[in-house]
Amino acid sequence: MGMKKIEGRNFVLSGREYEGYKWFKPLLVILLTAVFFAVLLGFVVLAAILAGQMTGVSPAAILSGNSGGYDNIDMYSPVGAIMNIGSIAVSLLAFFLATLVVRYRSFGTYQSVTGKWRMRHFLIYFAIGLIIVALPLIIRSFIEGEVTGQIHFTVAGFIICVVLGFFQCCAEEHIFRGLLMQTFGGWTRITIVAIILQAVPFALIHPYNLTGKISVLLSGILMGVMVYFTGGLEASCAYHILNNVTLYITSGFGVQTVATNLKITDLLTDILIQGVFIAVTAFLARKINGKTIVE
Repeated sequence: MGMKKIEGRNFVLSGREYEGYKWFKPLLVILLTAVFFAVLLGFVVLAAILAGQMTGVSPAAILSGNSGGYDNIDMYSPVGAIMNIGSIAVSLLAFFLATLVVRYRSFGTYQSVTGKWRMRHFLIYFAIGLIIVALPLIIRSFIEGEVTGQIHFTVAGFIICVVLGFFQCCAEEHIFRGLLMQTFGGWTRITIVAIILQAVPFALIHPYNLTGKISVLLSGILMGVMVYFTGGLEASCAYHILNNVTLYITSGFGVQTVATNLKITDLLTDILIQGVFIAVTAFLARKINGKTIVE
């Protein structure tokens, strides 16, 4: 008996199923996404500089971004949130625009096996994740004694950080677990290979130490598995949002600190939480869809 999948289709390998598919068309989508991203990034930088002019932050400080890793990154002021979170969030729009140009499949087909975003699924996974993901992360912050009590947020910074945080996490899921994973799946026709390959660049873009990069690599693989079992990006988006935004909020209110150098205990805790979330979402996916197809 093979792995179980939802809706009778393998989301990871479904890229080849669309009329007009050619091996190079996903490459065109990737290249156009990069082009649109570069243009949109310019607007993000301009917006951050304009916000900086109103708050006394120099362009040089804005452009330095998170070059020093996560230890001193600003995600809490309007300028910092726009630059460091918004610069990633716009890749979602860039990807959408690319699919409008390369028109062999719709944007929704990168989101789930039904060809659209399943909001009901997302809300269910998100609600469950508040208990399985967010609550343990908050408790761990207090247990590990990282509480500083220093509030970094401004009111505007908090709002911008949380809103853009949602889009940033969804953007990463659409790019890595949507576009790249289905591209690799279409080329290799092997599910596990596609899941592993998309996790490699996902780990490389995060400026952690070696332990941190291994943690992100494993997390990327597990989110790929999550997408396979649930048949779409809704569960992985819910997990990613709850993980990142919880970190943003707790660090912004001085409950914990964001660090570039992760420990083995951080890796093990993250994998444990994610493993439990995968088990629960895979079970829920079968219930929500009313059936499970076995290959």
